[in-house]
Amino acid sequence: MAGVAVIINPGSGRGNGKGAALRDALTGLAGVHVTFLSSFELLEPALAEIARKDVRMIFISSGDGTIQAIQSFIAEGGHFARPPQLCILPHGTTNMTAADLGFQRRSIAEQAAFIANPDPQQITERRAIRVLDAADGRVRQGMFLGTGAVAQATRQCQTSFNDQGVRGNLAAFAIMAQAAAKALFLPANPDDARRIDRPADISCDIDGQHLCDGPQLTVMATTLHRLVLNAKPFWGGENGAIRATSFSYPLPRLLLRWILPAIMGGEERRPPPGANSISGAAGIIKTMEEFVIDGEFFRPPASGLVRFETGQNFSYITA
Repeated sequence: MAGVAVIINPGSGRGNGKGAALRDALTGLAGVHVTFLSSFELLEPALAEIARKDVRMIFISSGDGTIQAIQSFIAEGGHFARPPQLCILPHGTTNMTAADLGFQRRSIAEQAAFIANPDPQQITERRAIRVLDAADGRVRQGMFLGTGAVAQATRQCQTSFNDQGVRGNLAAFAIMAQAAAKALFLPANPDDARRIDRPADISCDIDGQHLCDGPQLTVMATTLHRLVLNAKPFWGGENGAIRATSFSYPLPRLLLRWILPAIMGGEERRPPPGANSISGAAGIIKTMEEFVIDGEFFRPPASGLVRFETGQNFSYITA
């Protein structure tokens, strides 16, 4: 019987060695079931094995994509009699989910000591966002869904920065700075796929409320309370678990004056020109653009309609 499981995806950190160091620190511990993923295809069989054991906690050493895959398996697979508590160790490249819901102890030694004798002092409850209608037919339960510029930026971040060793907020800032500099001097060609600041035809409704329609820079929906660079692009009050935000195209002429309020948001403030934000329990996005959910990409179906709704309630060990 194993009361605690640890899943380590060393590929999530682009070879930063944190997962391997944690595995070594846990070697020989009784009651700790450690899975070191030599390939991502081994994740679901490993989770099925964990589900057969009396596991009350799963510690995840990975990036956002692996976390989303684990949550999807727990919520959709029907293998777990009860959802285990999750503890997210920020060992990946971007770790947007971990920045909001991750374990606060950062050193490998502290993490290993806690896993050996877990005594949670702080549990955070949070709903996932359940995404339906992807072209591949898979239902996903993650924390952040986006299309348009955010999907393009995530792909560029992974290929142009993460693969070169630039990670986390530094990579996100580099992408934003690069896009802003281009937008200041040269409007995007709608057909130039290299630009993330190009228009996309996107419409979105939340709980019957209209968020946006027509040329948009980006649309995002999330249950996180803060995003990369500690951004909080939310306005209008939290009336549901899912916060959805849109930024229309074209961008304002006074771009530099617009960026800070667009990122920071604020419930008592009005959204900047071209921005809109509402919240609710379910919604639909219509577009033929690529989507990203927690660092993983998928295409919409032929109809272009992607539904999303409030998903599983997870418990995260944060301290």
